[in-house]
Amino acid sequence: MSTSTKLRIAVIGAGNVGTTLGKRFSDAGHTVVYGVRSAADAKYEGLTVAGIRDAAASADVVLLTTPWAAAQDALQAAGDLAGKVLIDATNPIGPGMVLTHGTTDSGAEQVARWAPSARVVKAFNSVGREVMANPSFDAQRSVLWLCGDDQAACDTVAGLATDIGFEPLRVGPLARARFVEPAALVWITATAALATREFSWGLLRR
Repeated sequence: MSTSTKLRIAVIGAGNVGTTLGKRFSDAGHTVVYGVRSAADAKYEGLTVAGIRDAAASADVVLLTTPWAAAQDALQAAGDLAGKVLIDATNPIGPGMVLTHGTTDSGAEQVARWAPSARVVKAFNSVGREVMANPSFDAQRSVLWLCGDDQAACDTVAGLATDIGFEPLRVGPLARARFVEPAALVWITATAALATREFSWGLLRR
C-alpha cells in the first residue's frame, strides 16, 4: 500500500541515512525539509533546511535519523510533536557496539518517553543506506520491519516504505522494537562476514 497523499516530511539529522531517505522520499513526490542546528552551514548546500523546531512544526511526519547520543537533544529542539507521526530510525548503540536498551526496553520506547505526544513508529533502522537507496534485489524487495502502537501511524509509515520500494512488515506494538533494534547489529555484523553492504532482509514463504 503506497501513500497516495503527498506528505511534508521533516528529517531530523542530515547525515548519510537522513539524506539518503530524504532524497528517496523527495523523488517519490513528498516534500522534504531537513531540520538542522545551523541552517546557514555551507555543508547543507543543495538541501532544503530549516531550524529543527521550524522543520518539525510544519511537517506531517518527523523522521529521526541522528546518532543515538544526539537523539534526546534533537527531540527537545523539535518542540511539541503532538499528533505527528515520529519515525524512529535510530539505533541505541553505545561504545563497543553494545545496545544501551534491550530485552526489557528499547530505544524506540525511550524516544516515545522523550516525545510523549508523538505517534512513534520504529522503522528504517535495520539496514544500511545502500539498501535505503535501492531496496530492490532482482525481483525481490527488501523487507522493512516496523512496529508501533498507533495503527494509522503505522499505515503512514508502511505507505512511505512502499513508496520507496520496500516491502513493509509490521511486527506489532512499539515494544517489539526490543527485537527490531538488535536486527541492526545482525546486519552490521554480517557486512564483515559477507564483505559487502549490498544485502538485506527477505522472507521465504510457503
